[in-house]
Amino acid sequence: MDSQGNDPLQPPGEQIQEGNFLYKARIPVYLLIFLILWRLNQSGGYPLLSRLLASPIRGTLSLKAGVLLCWWVYLAGVFFRFLGTAYIGRQKIWSAKIRKENTQTTGPFRYLRHPVYTGSLLIIFSLAPLCSPQGALFLLSTGGLFTYYLARQEETILDTPVVGRQQGSSINRFWPKKGFLTFLRNDGLREIAKKKREIFFSEFYNIAFGTGFFVFGISLSVRAFWYAFFGSLILMSAVFLYFRISSQPIP
Repeated sequence: MDSQGNDPLQPPGEQIQEGNFLYKARIPVYLLIFLILWRLNQSGGYPLLSRLLASPIRGTLSLKAGVLLCWWVYLAGVFFRFLGTAYIGRQKIWSAKIRKENTQTTGPFRYLRHPVYTGSLLIIFSLAPLCSPQGALFLLSTGGLFTYYLARQEETILDTPVVGRQQGSSINRFWPKKGFLTFLRNDGLREIAKKKREIFFSEFYNIAFGTGFFVFGISLSVRAFWYAFFGSLILMSAVFLYFRISSQPIP
């Protein structure tokens, strides 16, 4: 990412600004949240979904259907993250710095202010029913609120008075406005296909987890989930290694 000093015409601090401590540490914060969540689920008893859907009459069929429904919500979340990555790029998503010219008013941003954070929220919502009651409450109250906080942090830095009035009055933060599906058919899906390699490298962990999630949904086996998850990670690591050995640039 270009440094601030590359353009002498820009006043110091005008174009690039770092987020606060929590914004810069958002990845470790998410890791901490999921580490605590894992511990809560270990001690919290059966997941919410099994308490609601498990039945001696229907067997595991309704439970599998519930898990696969959650997987579809997860898939929708990953798709929104794909869409955001396709339009603003992998490096901008993961960078601790926020460029003020990154304010977007084209592509999906005409219909939705935060496609990446919308995807993150959908992923969090999809996982909550698979947690223990304590774990679900913790995940929604920490992961959900922290994601909302990150979105507001970006808005605070990116919004000029003019942009803030234009976007804040007409574009929802997390719910697409009318015309979004038409945009996907005409432009969005094509852009995702064009940027598929960059998206793959940006979202490989979510793709691997989604693979394990699906296998768990059809088998209800935790062991099968871990096999599928780590198998996907190994396969994707091999792809990384291929690009390194062949000297092809990684997006």
